[in-house]
Amino acid sequence: MSEQVGQGAADPFAESPGFFFTGAQRQHQLDTLGHLVAFGDMVLLVTGEQGAGKSRLLAELARNAAHLLSVQRLRAESLSDASSLPGMLSRLSGQALVGMAPTEAARAFFQWSVGQAERDRRWVLVLDDADALGDDVLEALVDGFAGSDTGQAAVPVLAGTEDLTRRTPLTDPARSAIVHEAVLPPLKEEDVRHFIHASFDHVGEDATPLLTDSVVRRIQQQSGGNLRAIRAVAPGILSGRAAPERESRHAAPKRSPGAGLRRFPWRLWAGVALLALGVSVILVSLQYGGSGEDPEPVPETEMATEAEFDEVERAREVIAETEKAGQPEGVKEGRIRRDAGPALDVSPVMETVPEPESEPDKEPPNAETVAETGKEDGGDGFNPRNPDRFREAQWYREQARGAFTLQLLGSFNESTALEFMEEYDVGDAVYTRTRHQGEPWFIVVYGTYPDRGAAREAIDALPERVRAMDPWPRAYDDL
Repeated sequence: MSEQVGQGAADPFAESPGFFFTGAQRQHQLDTLGHLVAFGDMVLLVTGEQGAGKSRLLAELARNAAHLLSVQRLRAESLSDASSLPGMLSRLSGQALVGMAPTEAARAFFQWSVGQAERDRRWVLVLDDADALGDDVLEALVDGFAGSDTGQAAVPVLAGTEDLTRRTPLTDPARSAIVHEAVLPPLKEEDVRHFIHASFDHVGEDATPLLTDSVVRRIQQQSGGNLRAIRAVAPGILSGRAAPERESRHAAPKRSPGAGLRRFPWRLWAGVALLALGVSVILVSLQYGGSGEDPEPVPETEMATEAEFDEVERAREVIAETEKAGQPEGVKEGRIRRDAGPALDVSPVMETVPEPESEPDKEPPNAETVAETGKEDGGDGFNPRNPDRFREAQWYREQARGAFTLQLLGSFNESTALEFMEEYDVGDAVYTRTRHQGEPWFIVVYGTYPDRGAAREAIDALPERVRAMDPWPRAYDDL
């Protein structure tokens, strides 16, 4: 494998819709965004340098959310001018928004989307490469969202570089209060090692013999910890370690004159075949068929670095391939109005046929999820490993309506929640158990606050390490 790293059908560094790198906070940010698009009330930003994996994360987010939410992907490059926003939102929703001011049209659209959430499912608007959006478009989207019921309106998810967060519409205090940023940092040396191991594991290979400390350090330094750059430089560096072995194997002590003569006509034949397509196959076989020996293999060329390609298109292809490969029976296309114009790209909506279940006593926006959670939490014999710091999710839902807490962490593993509380030691933080994507989901929460504003203010009092993990307010009855 070391001789052909990055080549052939088992290329560990090829883009694959089935591979998502979970290290370097990627899984944490994916889980956080998954919860926020379903239950949050904020505009979501995904930031990182070009090649950090933003589009891949958006593709995974869309795939995970498709069974619960209506994910719509818009082309940010077509919204550099706010005058095009009403038309796009009109085609998306079927409303008569053309001719309205951009902010007015955005507000009408988000208010319309609240009704969609109440009748069917919540919408998510995904805009990759959001740096291309004009300031007036950002203002219209954020203000339109803020002017609606933010707990049920379509959630804007914008991906871009760090410059996006410094844009005027997002630095204004009134707007920044409803903006949540998920940062994808560059990979450190141990993250690089993790990524390469995971990439090789995905194709059934073992990278352990190749990954010495010096090799990992060299890959990290040359790539800067950028995922796209790692894919470009790692094959050459890993293959270069085996170069002396390849030379000794392919080199012969002495080459006979006849071998050199056989090699030259083969190359000449290839050139003639390319320039004169009409040359007869019979003549070629007569001219070269008598040699009796296969021509010498063409020497390996130096591996070319991976060409850059558009992250937006890659995300669309990944989503399309994933949905095509994994679409279950009983799933059908959504009833979203579509437009053939180039300004809008709406992803397929995955609709599952709901199973009969008893109706909950009351129906908050996510009543179905709450009902499922309450039913399964109480009947599967779960025993918390740390009962003193565990609270049943039902306990929160039975408290006074309107109360809020801070979610610090979400994970499929109970051990992750326990390790977090032990390592970060945030006062009276506790953990609870709900369900996410049909699996047990452990949430670390902290504090009780009378409203969302008080919960947000409490974030400033948390330790800096915890604030860096982007805690956010959660209503008791949403847990």
